[in-house]
Amino acid sequence: MKLRFIFSISIVMICTAYSTDVIPAKNDVQLDIDYARFFGNDDSIFLEVYYSFRTNSISHKSELDKFVGALNITMDLIKAGVSLEKKEWTVPSVITDTNEISSGKTLVGVKTFFLNPGDYSLVVSASDFYNATNKDSMIYPLRISLFPTDRDALSDPELCSSIKQIEKDENNIFYKNTLEVVPSPSLLYGVGLPILYYYIEAYNLLTGDRSTNYILQTAVVDAANREIINHEKARRRVNNSSVEIGTVNTSALKGGTYTLKIALIDTVKKTAVLSSKKFFVYKPGQVDSLVTLTTGGMVSSEYALMNEEELDYEFDIIRYIVGDDEKNQYKKLTDLDAKRKFMYEFWKRRDYDPMTSVNEFKVEYMRRVDYANSNLKGSFMKGWKSDRGRVYIIYGSPDDIERYPSSYDALPYEIWNYHSLQGGVIFIFVDQASQGDYRLVHSNHRSELQDEAWYNKVQKTR
Repeated sequence: MKLRFIFSISIVMICTAYSTDVIPAKNDVQLDIDYARFFGNDDSIFLEVYYSFRTNSISHKSELDKFVGALNITMDLIKAGVSLEKKEWTVPSVITDTNEISSGKTLVGVKTFFLNPGDYSLVVSASDFYNATNKDSMIYPLRISLFPTDRDALSDPELCSSIKQIEKDENNIFYKNTLEVVPSPSLLYGVGLPILYYYIEAYNLLTGDRSTNYILQTAVVDAANREIINHEKARRRVNNSSVEIGTVNTSALKGGTYTLKIALIDTVKKTAVLSSKKFFVYKPGQVDSLVTLTTGGMVSSEYALMNEEELDYEFDIIRYIVGDDEKNQYKKLTDLDAKRKFMYEFWKRRDYDPMTSVNEFKVEYMRRVDYANSNLKGSFMKGWKSDRGRVYIIYGSPDDIERYPSSYDALPYEIWNYHSLQGGVIFIFVDQASQGDYRLVHSNHRSELQDEAWYNKVQKTR
């Protein structure tokens, strides 16, 4: 699969405008990002990252009979704190119709990477060419695993605004496998875009019994995990890999959050592989009670109803898993809807299992917070703010706890043991005031406080 990214409009045009008149953006920059993982080779995965933005979210400068603007975009792939591959480019916007300055249009693009297995962070930032303070940024955790080679496998689904057969055109950034596949990174359908197109690749179809057929099942489930749509079609095993495309008509769906599930079912071996992706349907005046969507982005109902104090409190609670870039981004937000969108996107990026109706990562994190508040609080602080609470929230429940009560010559202290963490890790907490406020005094975890003379803090002064 080979893609090239070529703009027909030279960026030089932007830099040599004849007028100093700049028309400011109507809205703040909001970059939509999606991605899909495909088979690369035996050692790597081919990652496609899709992006889009509205042209009315950037400034334009008048130039003769047109208006010219641009968005600067950076994508940085980081692994273990090290930048492995950084791409920077500028997307031009040329508008000839003055009405389009206000209404805007959507510009879509794609960037590609070959990645070895591992956990990465994709850091994306964008800024208005003529107004650097108008910007957007986000961080996406990426878990890259190789596809199996001994059984059926499916790529991630790519959700699109259109798919059609075209002649081979390597200058078309959306051309692959005889098709023009135009992604829809916002994953938003409904008004103006009722048809969801999907593209997915199947692998290893000839590794087993070559005489068998398989069934490709497409289903749509809502936020309550109720199946709304289910289609099946039989397929023959002709080649070792195959491209599957299809459509979902969202016209009959209420506004809300849905999950597209695609399953490859082997009826002979009684096995199935599943791939899925969430999408959103927006219909003014017809909104599912579970999810509310706003024009500022896709926001689940819990955030649509939260006030600023509640949002700030939740952001405080997630301090242990917030990156520095995310922290700086949230601190700069002053608009309530922007904070709602941030919190929604924050958890969405960490949902490793989008096929389910709940975000398991968020549920587990909040369960740990609740446990800390109930069992690990200090005398004057909530449990999630205590040292023991922080360790529990970040690392989970210890394998065992050694508790040492107060004695004649020693303060009460606890040793938490994590046997599978970094080959065996301990955390030592001491109640130095004998009031239930256990403070971390030593750990052999590489990222935590270390003090080999920690026992001096346990001994009582006489």
